[in-house]
Amino acid sequence: MLARDIMTTPVTTLDEGHNVREAVEIVNASKIGAVPVVDGEGRLTGIVTEGDLLRRVASSWARRAVPHTRDREDGLADYVKARSWRVRDVMSTPVVSATPTATASQLAELLQAHNIKHLRVVENGRLAGMISRRDLMRALLDVPRQCTASGDEAVGTAVRSRLEAELEITAPTVKATISNGIVTLRGEVDTELERSAAKVAAESVRGVGGVVNKITLAFAW
Repeated sequence: MLARDIMTTPVTTLDEGHNVREAVEIVNASKIGAVPVVDGEGRLTGIVTEGDLLRRVASSWARRAVPHTRDREDGLADYVKARSWRVRDVMSTPVVSATPTATASQLAELLQAHNIKHLRVVENGRLAGMISRRDLMRALLDVPRQCTASGDEAVGTAVRSRLEAELEITAPTVKATISNGIVTLRGEVDTELERSAAKVAAESVRGVGGVVNKITLAFAW
């Protein structure tokens, strides 16, 4: 499943020329806690989040002079972000984005790596849609298990292929046999986590009715 299959569209946006009061109203109305900012040609230039607006509220209660220290530039930037009424000064940049052809796993990696809740989908520099963590979770529920197979022989082949492709576990290490849809795994691995992962991989193949995990640990003393 790709980003274009998951993304929400059309997307509510802000213009760089909006003022912060308008931004607060639009962010609240959007009910997603983040609204992209676009320029006059529809190109994505930033994003205003609930966090940006909350930091502004917090800063308004702590009015302190910006001292002449080596950190003055950072202090001045924070001052502008906290005091300006222009969206272009308040918005966060750069914006983490994905292309319409990004896969679900790539989207999940981006969300986790940047510790963010929303991703913008951009095509040719222009905003095409938005994906939230919740959108991705809903999409994952709709994805059928991979490797459709029928018949014990086909299912067994699919299980062995999955173990090798995703876990680099090959037949000499772990053997997978199947009878009446029940897969039995035998062999040795180094860790309990690897043993569990092999079972999960086998269970995820469509056509598998159950997994008997007889894999042992190589160093189980």
